Amino acid sequence: MNRKPVPKDAIVPDTPEKESFVRGLVDRGEASWADKEGKLPSGVTHEIVGHGPRGLPIVIERRKKLF
Repeated sequence: MNRKPVPKDAIVPDTPEKESFVRGLVDRGEASWADKEGKLPSGVTHEIVGHGPRGLPIVIERRKKLF
């Protein structure tokens, strides 16, 4: 169940490519829920806004990662 409406620019893991991308974000710690003030933890680039049909997170990009 989603916490809020899914934005139109959200990445929904509904294809194998998107599933792999989202799994990578989660594995690297680059996806997280925002806190009550809407802030993300340090190092997080994508906000989790819900979960897809297979339980993987639906994410939106909030920051760019600079190397």
